[in-house]
Amino acid sequence: MTAATPPARHPAVPPHPGVAAPATGMSGAALLVGTRVALWVGVQLLIAGLLILGGERSGGQALNAAASWRMVYGALIDLGTLGLIGWLLRRHGISYRSLLGRPTAAWQVALGALGVVAATVPAMVFSAELTTAFYGDATPPMFAVVDVPVLASAFSVAVVPLLAELAEPVTYLGVVLPRLEQRLGRPWLAATIVVILWAAEHAFYPLLIRGGSLDLRFAAYRVLSVLPFLAIWTAVYYAYGRRLLPIMAARWLFNGGTAAALALGLVR
Repeated sequence: MTAATPPARHPAVPPHPGVAAPATGMSGAALLVGTRVALWVGVQLLIAGLLILGGERSGGQALNAAASWRMVYGALIDLGTLGLIGWLLRRHGISYRSLLGRPTAAWQVALGALGVVAATVPAMVFSAELTTAFYGDATPPMFAVVDVPVLASAFSVAVVPLLAELAEPVTYLGVVLPRLEQRLGRPWLAATIVVILWAAEHAFYPLLIRGGSLDLRFAAYRVLSVLPFLAIWTAVYYAYGRRLLPIMAARWLFNGGTAAALALGLVR
């Protein structure tokens, strides 16, 4: 290599007009994904351990009992994620708002959210068919295990869905996706990897025990059931010019509606 020969570089994709450059390096993106998985598993194991120490449950019963609180302890995971995002942004001098895309008026967010809901209908149909294939007419375990006090239910409806939207889609679409795009030079490949990673995270919450061992069938169901949702939302993210707010608003309706249905006992 001569002095005039530039060093080899990874392929790069220039930032999309009006969108901030990637907020972290690959290590920061990997840290975010790994932290979310570790928190989902760690918090559930901690709750299960406390139940065992308190003599209320033993072994797998404790893990399943801890899973019933997933709609509540999800707030801890998302708070931890937001704390890590904030730390990474401070290191790189980037604002949280820059991760959400171009400025979007309230009416655009509302109209865009309706578009997201409409685009998600095929995923809802697929998920319903998949649920029938896996569990027939029975309630899927992720809903059947939920049984918490009234105040906890209210918290899961009023607070947890909001925290989830501030943390989860921002992690994958606002931080990880732009970094992968710049590193790989192929947006379609970066988007595919993000959807797979995002779906894989769902295999870890909640963890359930069935027949004395981890319920891998349920973990597979969790991943497959969310894949079409995540693929559609990622595609809409591009179609909306990388604006995250309409997607976050639509997801808030989905997650808030699910939490409310569980709290009111409508899912049985």
